[in-house]
Amino acid sequence: MERLQLLAMTAVLTVLIWVAADSLVTEVGSVGVTLRLVPPGTMLVQMNSPVERFELQVSGPRRTVEAVQAHGTYNVRWPIEERPNGEASIPLDRFLLKDVMADQWKEFGKLSIVAVEPAAVPVIVDHLVMLDGDLVMNRLTSQFDVEPQLQRSNVTVRVRESSLGGQASDQRIPIDVSADLERLLKEQPVGKSVTLRLPLDARRFGSDAEITPATVEFTASVRAQRVVERIPTVPVLVAMSFTSLDAPLQALARDGTPLTLVTQTIAVAGAPEDVARLSRGETRAYGVIQIKEDDLAQLGVLKLTTPEYHLPKGVELAEPPPSVEFQLISRKFNEQKP
Repeated sequence: MERLQLLAMTAVLTVLIWVAADSLVTEVGSVGVTLRLVPPGTMLVQMNSPVERFELQVSGPRRTVEAVQAHGTYNVRWPIEERPNGEASIPLDRFLLKDVMADQWKEFGKLSIVAVEPAAVPVIVDHLVMLDGDLVMNRLTSQFDVEPQLQRSNVTVRVRESSLGGQASDQRIPIDVSADLERLLKEQPVGKSVTLRLPLDARRFGSDAEITPATVEFTASVRAQRVVERIPTVPVLVAMSFTSLDAPLQALARDGTPLTLVTQTIAVAGAPEDVARLSRGETRAYGVIQIKEDDLAQLGVLKLTTPEYHLPKGVELAEPPPSVEFQLISRKFNEQKP
């Protein structure tokens, strides 16, 4: 029994000695790190190097070194101090790097960082600034019954300082929304007041730019586009009223020929597509001279009368049409003439 106890104690002591000896063995290894740069406030930092992975040479207990190597690549948050705009080189202090990594992974508290490769990070530094902006409409090409009225004209613009091109950050900047506004109105009905929400495009000021508010309401009424065109050979008909249907009357031109059908050229105005359909003959226009009871008292008298024109929907006369000269005679009287 005593021999067994002695063997057991010997085994335990052997293990303890082995563990203690193993913990005292120092090993050096390589650990991969990627950095997420954390600038203060409104400062922007961008890496200016193709290098994305940094190699750390670490030393410490063999088991700890093996454990951190098994973890793979570490993504480390790396705080950056305030710096002016331009190119800069951020040193990777190995002692500070150990503290930062030990705060995130306790295993690094048992290790030493021997070297960092590369030892610095080349960066480009910029800053975000806030500017006051004025919404303007300097390039409107549409015709309006009611000019666009913006709900507000003052906005705040956040931009990169480097994009100002030397402009002072306390100067107000104009933002012309003409093109975006007219593009939005293009699909809206003409001649009708509409209220729409206009998105404000910050991309004109570069990356990271923002406009507050991001949209603005406006009200406008677009005037219908109109064209004027002359339409030839429009027929004009002479029509008797109900009171004169039974009267044996006939309309004659100045030279005495029967006025059965007259054609005229008239000027019309309307939307381009409506006028084009009329010009192509897809729709019709005609004029009517209505013979009324009062005309029966003026038989044989030449008179000028303006026809009443019937036009397609959306088309109207652009100018007064020409008059037609004629006289009314009794058909019986005309037949008795030698």
